[in-house]
Amino acid sequence: MASEPPHAMDVSTSGDSSESDFEEVDASPEDMDTIMHLETVLQTNPDLYESHVQYVNLLRKCKLREKLRTARESMQERYPLTEQLWLEWLHDEAVAASSITETEQAHQLFQKAVQDYLSVPIWKAYIDFVKEHAAGSQQNSNTSMQNLREVCEQALTAAGLHITLGGSLWDTYREYEHELSAQDPTSDAQLQRVRQLHHRQLQVPLAEAAQTMQSYLKWEASLPDAQQPIQAPSHVQQGFQKAQQAVSLRRDHEAMVAPDKPADENLLAAFLAYIKYEEAKGVPARVQLVYERALAAFPVTHYLWQAYAHYLEDQLKVPAAINAVYSRALRNCPWVGSLWANALRALELSTVFDEQQHATLYSSALQAGLQTADDYMEVVLARLDALRHRGADHAQELKKGFQQAAELMQTYFPDYIDRSLRIHAYWADCEVHVSQDPAAAEAVWESVLKSTAARYVETWIGYITMLIGSDNTGQARRVYKRGYSRKLEEAGQLFLCQAWLRFEREHGTADTFAEASRKVRPILEQAAAAAAVVSDAEGTAKAQAAAKKAKKLTPEEMKKMRQQADPNYQTKQAAAAAATAGDGKKGKKGKGPAARAETAAQAESASLPAAAAVTEPTAKLASADAMPSNAAAAKHSTAQAASQALHDQASAAGSKRRHGLGFSEDQPGPKKSKQADGADKPVDSTHQAQHAQQAQQPPSSFNAGPPSHQPSVSKQQSQQSKPASAPAAEGAQSSAGAAQGPPVIFTDECTAFVRGMDNKVTEEELRNLLAACGEIKGVRLVMDKVTGMFKGFGYVEFADNSALQKAVDLKDPELHGRKLSVMVSKPPSGGPGRGGARGRGGPGRGFGAGRGDRGRSIHQHERLAVAAAPAFVPRAIAKGEASGKAPATSNADFRKLLNKK
Repeated sequence: MASEPPHAMDVSTSGDSSESDFEEVDASPEDMDTIMHLETVLQTNPDLYESHVQYVNLLRKCKLREKLRTARESMQERYPLTEQLWLEWLHDEAVAASSITETEQAHQLFQKAVQDYLSVPIWKAYIDFVKEHAAGSQQNSNTSMQNLREVCEQALTAAGLHITLGGSLWDTYREYEHELSAQDPTSDAQLQRVRQLHHRQLQVPLAEAAQTMQSYLKWEASLPDAQQPIQAPSHVQQGFQKAQQAVSLRRDHEAMVAPDKPADENLLAAFLAYIKYEEAKGVPARVQLVYERALAAFPVTHYLWQAYAHYLEDQLKVPAAINAVYSRALRNCPWVGSLWANALRALELSTVFDEQQHATLYSSALQAGLQTADDYMEVVLARLDALRHRGADHAQELKKGFQQAAELMQTYFPDYIDRSLRIHAYWADCEVHVSQDPAAAEAVWESVLKSTAARYVETWIGYITMLIGSDNTGQARRVYKRGYSRKLEEAGQLFLCQAWLRFEREHGTADTFAEASRKVRPILEQAAAAAAVVSDAEGTAKAQAAAKKAKKLTPEEMKKMRQQADPNYQTKQAAAAAATAGDGKKGKKGKGPAARAETAAQAESASLPAAAAVTEPTAKLASADAMPSNAAAAKHSTAQAASQALHDQASAAGSKRRHGLGFSEDQPGPKKSKQADGADKPVDSTHQAQHAQQAQQPPSSFNAGPPSHQPSVSKQQSQQSKPASAPAAEGAQSSAGAAQGPPVIFTDECTAFVRGMDNKVTEEELRNLLAACGEIKGVRLVMDKVTGMFKGFGYVEFADNSALQKAVDLKDPELHGRKLSVMVSKPPSGGPGRGGARGRGGPGRGFGAGRGDRGRSIHQHERLAVAAAPAFVPRAIAKGEASGKAPATSNADFRKLLNKK
């Protein structure tokens, strides 16, 4: 409603300002244009309250009687009318009523008027109308008098307790009875009726009770048989005294809610205080009266209506009176969902439940223009409750109601999320307990899990709670497994994990509890760590400040670091430097055997990942042992020794392709190369230092036999192994900073690839896990080259294939609460490529496992062993190696071969 109705106006004012003659139309052209415009507006939107008021007032001014009556009826169907609008309408109809039919219509109109709001002037006008028409009526006089007395009693019941205005209704009633008594002074019955009416009025708390007492005593004294002294009976006097005390106690409240007060927050607060006072006194009639007075002043204050209805529900418990109040409340506040919902529930409590009436009221609520999703939700739930109360015989109607309710909410409010799931949780519960269909209940919950409500933990807990209540713990466990890893809103994931543990503790077994603990432990640990960071705000701030102060590398510096960590890049750089140096010596040394030997030695050194670390210590060692007569001879002998040793090493690698170069945890992180099994295989980034150490040993140290005959070593064994070299070589090693021993060689023929490990796993733990499968020759854990942290995968070399197969056949072995994947290590396929690890094609002059289509695959570790071979090998040796028929050559044979060239 657009505005609050004004206060009651005086009846006489209404009568004086109204024209009774509607026969003569008085409408100007401007008025007619306005009337036509308002008619168009109301046809387009009939819910405009102010347009209705303007239209009615203009029709009354222009004396358009028929249109005015239609306009008033149309407005009254949609809105309760104010006191002023009712008085004007009642006056016009009362004046125009000339026939019995019109009189009866006016009588019915008065009955409607007194139902909207409490109005003493309307009741007084009603009594006057009945009294006037009873006097001129041709009907039986007793019937007319009885009708008038009924109207007067209704008026006294409704407003006779009004302290300031109720006395006028009592006076009107007494005056009528006095008139009847004057017409028949000898009637003792009529005298007694007047006396009883005086006694009743004197015991009611009214503002003008003293004048009423004087009037009563005067009337008693005027009677012929009056006895002296004239006084009221004792019980009337006692009642009169109590009534006067009641008026005295309420005088301040009445002053605060006087009719001349503006309808503002002060008046509303005064009425609320007055209501609270009357409720404390415990007289329901007086409480009702104050409520009615407050609602007449504040008809669109919805919580006043709600409080009034609740009071009647708690105290009177009369369904007819309660439903009447809700009906009036909905006409004044149709946009409030709680009023509709409570009206539906009150209607259900009627003596005889009328399903059709309940459905009609529900339909009206949905079309009333409710404002929020919660308003609709309250109305929908009230309707669903009523359908459920009808029992299993109406289960299909209940299911249909739930479907319609869910569709309605989704249509009107697509973005609304009810985290308490009042509709769907209720629906699922009814499917279980009313329809006896648990499968349908699970289908309801599954539909919710497909919506945005699945982001909240309440959805998952609601589903699980229903399953537990249905004794379906297996399905509840499956729902926990589906939801625990989800990132739910507002720490819902943590709550769900904790709920799962409690569920398994109360309903599960030791195995299921252990499984749940293993799954949720990382999540709980992460939450605890985050909480620790929050609690230690000072330490976190210091760490962030230190990170900001750290030096930020430029793109050039970052590129240089990547190049330094890339062995392929360093190999290329060394090869380019050696080639440049060789081109510079061509013109001076010619192409003799010595020059070719020196060139081969340089090329061989360039082919090593750390050429400088190999060539320089080797030259020093050769000079100390052989001391040739000139520099060319020294270089020549050095090149021969290095070339022969590296060639023998390459030959051993070529005899058996499936080898790998070992490494340990404490070495710098390996470079990664994709393996056929999907894991990252390690490439030793410290092979430069290892080759430098090999170069410092006597040439015979390179002929250690095939890699497959080398023992496998773990991290501790690798750290303890030292080369059998001279003290001078050890000194050279120390000065070069190479702390590792000779290269550790592993074979991959019986090697298992293990992944999925926790970053805290150690070699010993992995060894113990797989020890039952058979003898283990070595364990390798792959480390990150930057952070030094374990990367979660590694290799385990077994003594034979049967032990390897047992490890592979293990079903989901677990370590540190994580399931591991164990499979046979499969090196990538392809023949020796061209130009190193990224080579492609068949046999070439380079080394490494390229993507060629010939030859057997070479493990990534084997590439390092092959990388130690000289880049330029004499054709005869290369051919002999390829054919596999060439005899083993000694250093002397190699020297002779070079001299022949």
